Amino acid sequence: MQLEDDQLAAYRRDGYLCFPNMLSTAEIALLQEELPRLLAQDGPQVRRDESDKPRIVYAPHLTSEPYRTLSRLRRLLEPVEQILGEAAYVYQSRVNLKLPFLGDAWSWHQDFSAWHRGDGLPLPRAVMTAVFLEDCTPANGPLLVVPGSQRDGLDEILAREKPVEGYKAERIPVEVLQECAEQSGIRDLSAPAGTVAFIHPTLLHSSGPNLTPWSRPIFYLLYNAVSNLPQWSKRAWFMNNPDTSALAAVDDDALLRAAPAVA
Repeated sequence: MQLEDDQLAAYRRDGYLCFPNMLSTAEIALLQEELPRLLAQDGPQVRRDESDKPRIVYAPHLTSEPYRTLSRLRRLLEPVEQILGEAAYVYQSRVNLKLPFLGDAWSWHQDFSAWHRGDGLPLPRAVMTAVFLEDCTPANGPLLVVPGSQRDGLDEILAREKPVEGYKAERIPVEVLQECAEQSGIRDLSAPAGTVAFIHPTLLHSSGPNLTPWSRPIFYLLYNAVSNLPQWSKRAWFMNNPDTSALAAVDDDALLRAAPAVA
């Protein structure tokens, strides 16, 4: 899939693109069926809540064949390479489950700040790709974004965030958020399962709590340009992928070819 010139211009202006139904119902069913196996893993890549329920599963693209194939699908990888202007690899992947009723709210933040501090990622030459595994609705804590908030200079962007750990803490001062939001508003990325959003890593975003009886999982693929490698590796393999070789795209039917019973 190749982005049109107006789509590339919209990404550079707004900091994101959203494509409903980029993945078919059958493809989403396959990924949903794989989730219980991922959640059953017993390792540090599965983060759990106080009651031992999985909240986040890191590195599905390394531990699951369907998710590995998804990360290489031409319709995902080609737009990323277009945006970056070069080849890419998966720097990190994770499924955020957003558990029913108690699914975490994530305060306003910009992902690149954590990557820059934690792994020495030099520049925001990366794309956060969000694959909606279930419908995202106003009730279950959809992504909220501030369009255009990625366009400021890098020094200003990095200075926005307080040096705190985690995403529950308030990382963006209220006055900074208010100024950005008054310039271009806040958009709600409610959309059906199968939607794929391409998001700039310095775009301000957040999500509220999940108020429904159902999980709201999103699979995040964090693609990084091969020229923009981390300068150090203090974090575990599942948060800072040591394999930085460029990805080779696979045909768009590869996910279902590997599972004909689902198709």
